[in-house]
Amino acid sequence: MTWKTTATLLLLVPVLQAPLARYAWIYRSILESVALMLKNNYDNMRNEMNHFAKHVIITGGGSNSDLFMQIFADMFNLPARRNAINGCASLGAAINKAVGLGLYPDYATAVDKMVRVKDIFIPIESNAKRYDAMNKGIFKDLTKHNDVILKKSYEVMHGELGNVDSIQSWSNA
Repeated sequence: MTWKTTATLLLLVPVLQAPLARYAWIYRSILESVALMLKNNYDNMRNEMNHFAKHVIITGGGSNSDLFMQIFADMFNLPARRNAINGCASLGAAINKAVGLGLYPDYATAVDKMVRVKDIFIPIESNAKRYDAMNKGIFKDLTKHNDVILKKSYEVMHGELGNVDSIQSWSNA
């Protein structure tokens, strides 16, 4: 057993033996990870396009969670809006159809008439500061290291490490 395996087991065993209350922290960490990744992608696009948002709109099943909505507000340090209709694909299709049929003269009017905001979550300043520090101090660096690991895993999975068969070829056996 290598030290890496031991370290992994030392981290995993307490999680597997954790009381049910601790699973809430695992769930929260998954939500925070999703929000951090989207925040960093948004920051990259914002910097490239020089476009700054006034708020974020969260849609889909995750938007049903008040916790998820608050995490997004805090992570982005922007108000997070939850629409009355949280299925953005169906709402977008309906908006396109309404404009196409001439029910509304343009998209801005259609959006104004058809999109209803249900809730707005305001960032909590102390949370926003903590997430910003965590992102700048830890999370942004993780992707640099993960990219190396993901490249190696691709090479292993596709047989590009010397004479190693790809994992795909194992499944064909």
